[in-house]
Amino acid sequence: MKSSASPTRVLFNPDVSYHPIAAELAAIHAAHPGLELIETHGKDGSAEPDLREVEILMTDLRVPRDLSACPQLKWIQLISAGANQVTKTAIAESDILVTTASGLHGVPIAQFVTGNLLMLAHCLPQLGEIQRARHWPPARWDLRGAVVRGLTAGVLGYGSIGRECARQLHALGLRIIALDPGPRRDDGYNNWPGTGDPAGALPALWFKPNELHAMLRECDVLVVAAPYTPHTAGMIGAAELALMRRGGRVIIISRGGIVQERPLADALQRGHLAGAAVDCFEQEPPPADHFFYETPNLIMTPHMAGAFEGFWQAMMKLFTENLRRYHAGQPLHNQTNKRLGY
Repeated sequence: MKSSASPTRVLFNPDVSYHPIAAELAAIHAAHPGLELIETHGKDGSAEPDLREVEILMTDLRVPRDLSACPQLKWIQLISAGANQVTKTAIAESDILVTTASGLHGVPIAQFVTGNLLMLAHCLPQLGEIQRARHWPPARWDLRGAVVRGLTAGVLGYGSIGRECARQLHALGLRIIALDPGPRRDDGYNNWPGTGDPAGALPALWFKPNELHAMLRECDVLVVAAPYTPHTAGMIGAAELALMRRGGRVIIISRGGIVQERPLADALQRGHLAGAAVDCFEQEPPPADHFFYETPNLIMTPHMAGAFEGFWQAMMKLFTENLRRYHAGQPLHNQTNKRLGY
């Protein structure tokens, strides 16, 4: 139970372009008048906040490295679904609670996945280039669409995001298979009632991590929704991509570095894969001379699949409930394993 003798100092330090507005902060203060709320961010996103008296920190990818600079810190609320940014810091070995925004991003990211799959299937990137060139293609049937109904989509990482991707893809008529080390059932926090697959009922086949190759042999579509961990780093390389069915498509929406980038580009260049959509990269932002910019049938987006209108209202709803639980001494939603990063 949190003592009421002194106010709880809460620091909001998210990305400068993606931060709470006054209405959300006022709502939190109204619900918890004992809080001292501080919002800070630099124009370039690099300003180091003063954490000496901060008890609760809401932040994005930037977490404290020197715990001696934040001796009062007890809880970090991340605005991301993953928590790999804490695994190699002193936070992982500390008593500081870390919670994520898991359960907020499922619907928008799944829309991103289904939208990109349909864009690739219907050659919309190429057709867009033709439009901008003011050109009517003489062999337009070469750009005819592919039907996705009946294809098999493998979901790598069957958490809240992967489950909603599965639900939306299944609605398009795709057969779903999944790989995840966890249990089939997931009753975690969900901002979108009636969505996802909490019972784990959609996958026709369920694979464990040591069965990755068996899953890939079934895949026409691979959705990479797994967290970045020492076990998932670089796990999809040339040999793994070659196992996918010819003409397959890869969509990466969790973290860069799980799928090796050069083998992915090579598989697209050779025509073994028909398309890919990549929202997260080994280096962000990728350098201007990155080979992906010249790779055919590849859609690049700047790690924004989970950004959506209304995010902060949803984030503050979760945060306010966790604040209530924090002061009541109850377990918080989305408490993460700091060593694993999820």
